[in-house]
Amino acid sequence: MPAPDAPASAYGDDVRAGPSGQPNADDLAGIAERQRQQGHPATALRLTQRVLEYAPHNPQAIQTQISSLANLGAHRRAEQLRERYQPDWPQATQDRFEADVVTVAIRNGTQEQTRLERRHYYARSDVELTRSLESLNANLVRFPSASEASLRTRFDRLVVLRQLNRFEAVIDDYEALQRDAASVPTYAKSPVADAYLARRQPETAAGLYREVIDASPQAPLSVRTGYYYALVESEDYAAATDVLQQMDADTPTWRSRPNSKASPVPNWERSEVDRLQVLDATYRHHEADALNQAKGLYRQAPRNTDVINDLATAQRSRGWYQQAQATAELAAAYAPSDQATRLNIAENAQDLENFPRWQHTIEPLAAQFPTDSAIRRNRLEWQDRQHFSVEGQGRLGRSHGGNAVNGSQDGEYQLRLNSPWSEGGYRAYVEHSYRWGDYEEGAERHDREGVGVERQWLRRHWWAGLSGEHFSDDLGLELGWSQWLDDHWQYQLRTQTQSPETPLRAERDDLDGRLYQAQVTWRQNESRQATLTLGALDISDGNLRSDAAADLTQRIQASAHHQTRLIGSLSAEHNSQVDSDYYNPEDTHAVGLALEHDWLTWRRYHHSLTQNLSLAAASEWETGYGSAPGYDVTYGHTWQLTRTWSINYGVGWGQHDYEGEREERWLGQFGFEGVL
Repeated sequence: MPAPDAPASAYGDDVRAGPSGQPNADDLAGIAERQRQQGHPATALRLTQRVLEYAPHNPQAIQTQISSLANLGAHRRAEQLRERYQPDWPQATQDRFEADVVTVAIRNGTQEQTRLERRHYYARSDVELTRSLESLNANLVRFPSASEASLRTRFDRLVVLRQLNRFEAVIDDYEALQRDAASVPTYAKSPVADAYLARRQPETAAGLYREVIDASPQAPLSVRTGYYYALVESEDYAAATDVLQQMDADTPTWRSRPNSKASPVPNWERSEVDRLQVLDATYRHHEADALNQAKGLYRQAPRNTDVINDLATAQRSRGWYQQAQATAELAAAYAPSDQATRLNIAENAQDLENFPRWQHTIEPLAAQFPTDSAIRRNRLEWQDRQHFSVEGQGRLGRSHGGNAVNGSQDGEYQLRLNSPWSEGGYRAYVEHSYRWGDYEEGAERHDREGVGVERQWLRRHWWAGLSGEHFSDDLGLELGWSQWLDDHWQYQLRTQTQSPETPLRAERDDLDGRLYQAQVTWRQNESRQATLTLGALDISDGNLRSDAAADLTQRIQASAHHQTRLIGSLSAEHNSQVDSDYYNPEDTHAVGLALEHDWLTWRRYHHSLTQNLSLAAASEWETGYGSAPGYDVTYGHTWQLTRTWSINYGVGWGQHDYEGEREERWLGQFGFEGVL
């Protein structure tokens, strides 16, 4: 395009020569209008201003000048010129002008929404956009349905509805446009992609984001981050990695400076990319990397509440709930009304079992932000506590080559129904258990029903239960207490007067056992944990069975869909009396190593399938028989059917020596849990 003051000859055959060598006014005004229609209103405005210098009453120049000013957002000036000149333009042009007025109002309303939300004035942030929506709706009534102005209004409506989080309406309007074979412009596709992503259609969203990016390689960061989230929610982590790496490469720390002496201007989009890298590491179960990155960002911006909240999230992902709470409290001190900070406080209260604070935080938050998916999910988890829940687990086994412990066939199941939690953290439960085994001397069956009450609060847990056969015979009491001392140490104490740990053969002889158990757990982080358990089973025939066990779990691999753990274990058991009808060696020892792998094979939001494989080997020693190897292999599936219901099942095989006999055992198991 020639310079605005170029002679007619500079335009070639497109523009005829006018008076005094000036370009023909009509021709140059026509070029200006085409420039405006092609999305260059500033260029169009300069051309019209030149035409009006020597042809002040040219109608096309006047119309294009008014429309260009409207396109550029100068609607007050455009309206002044329209009233002054009263251009004799078609109704379609007037409609387009009015549509442009609303377009700029939308742009201003979006900026106002962002400004108010940054200041946490959430109640007022949507006022301007709501007015724009009303104007759009009024224009749709007035404009002819197939006109350019009507289509423009429908496109703009997609933008406003998305900013107001009315995602269903966005999708409905977009699909109506598709049915009408309308070509949706790029600027309106990004809001539609956001809507599909919010409504859990990430593949559709990813396709739309890709179209926007292909059409405009310099698409806003919000489009590229939306594309990243769509890929993650589609479980396409490889493609998400490429997108994040591209964002990292394309987003500099500093904006360009007009000259070398000017002060550098920080590029705040860089912070968004850095924070997204923290979340990406968390999604991939690289919690240590996420925490290190979050700490680095915090050192650079110690008063940025978004950065502080990301640090708290990274700490919580490592199981350091008290540290995460202290960090979130810091963010709350800077911005107590901030939406993300309040959600962080609610999630920390949930993990710390501070249930009153959880409720008092999440309930008003959900009322204020009803469309936020993370807030809705957390509130649903709170509401789950007001419902009954049920859980069950069963196992069947068949053994060959030995009859010392399990019998030729054996099985057991446990069922438990829990009441809703009370405000003070109490709930009641009823349970039923059944055990059986077939031995050479006959079969043994044992079932118990029980009731109990428990309380959980501030990471403390106590429970008391009473059980017996048909609630009357062999009544037994169970008491327990568990407490986390900090983010790393937990202890548990438990006693049972009619313990199910008592061997079935001893139960057949009307013996019972009293169990005393203490356990200490040290948890460094999500990857490393050690447990020490000491116990004693006092059987009524005078035998005291004492045992000690220790294990160390180390996660050795983790990614978005795979996790692998190595577990080393030591155990020892001693029986004070060995002359009994049940398996009761004087001493046993074992040293074992197990490899566990979980493969998240398929996931769709709250629905998922995980395959579980465990391979274990041990060196086992028994008094009078020496040592022998032991092996166990289990394979199973865990299905998350809904947000609150899951089932698991699997099969297993093992070989162990008991009293010098090699026993081979096959087993199957099934379990479930859910909220009613």
